[in-house]
Amino acid sequence: MTRRIAASLALSVIAMLLLATLADAATQQTTIQLSVAAAEKAEQGYAIAVRVRTADGKPVNEATISFYEPVDLFGARQMSLGTTTTDGQGQGIFLYLPAQLGSHQIIARFAGRDQAAKAEATTTFDADVAAAVYQPETVPLSGFSQVVTVAVGVIVLAVWAVIAFALVSTARGVRRGARDLGTKGDLA
Repeated sequence: MTRRIAASLALSVIAMLLLATLADAATQQTTIQLSVAAAEKAEQGYAIAVRVRTADGKPVNEATISFYEPVDLFGARQMSLGTTTTDGQGQGIFLYLPAQLGSHQIIARFAGRDQAAKAEATTTFDADVAAAVYQPETVPLSGFSQVVTVAVGVIVLAVWAVIAFALVSTARGVRRGARDLGTKGDLA
């Protein structure tokens, strides 16, 4: 009985190892190729072309590719730029308009699915086109609102000056009145 249990356990372990090996073999290595070119319209920035293939050269269609750029914002981080999905040929395009001129490193990631393993690729390019610097619009009544702010400030200061003058005058009058009563009381 013990031998049967041991043999059964041994067969179970061998079967599990074989299944795990077959599962790993079913997952194929995936590669990502990236290329960067200027977009058709300058205001769109750059077109990052991505091509996803398995190790045997077959395209991976409907693969979601996420794009990131390393930034230094409260420490080193990867800023998410967006995603694209590959077509039937395993190709996709991602339009990217950088915020700054200069060198940019782009990381493309595929999370993997079905028999295609996850993959990552990196490319670097020098941007000579960038998004325009943000310029806030002037509000239609902005000049008037500045004048109103100053006018209200002057009026408030004038009211406080009148109140201060009234308080000081009242205090002087009370003191003078008390003094006058004191001198009249001495004569009587």
